[in-house]
Amino acid sequence: MEIDLHGMNLEEAEAEVMRFVDQLHYRGEATGRIIHGFGVIAENLPKWLQNYPHVKSFEQVWSNPGATWVYLNEASE
Repeated sequence: MEIDLHGMNLEEAEAEVMRFVDQLHYRGEATGRIIHGFGVIAENLPKWLQNYPHVKSFEQVWSNPGATWVYLNEASE
């Protein structure tokens, strides 16, 4: 699954990221891709993800630095 945050303001993007991560978790997905481009959303994304309960880790997509892979904890964690 993936989400594209282009065209959203910072507040909308943060809410959508949290919804997206929750959706991944409840569907039992291990990974998701967040497309964010370059700018204020990209700068804030690590802050939103680093302490979110379902997020195990995240990294920039090597072939597209305007996107980030998010890896989730297993459902039992």
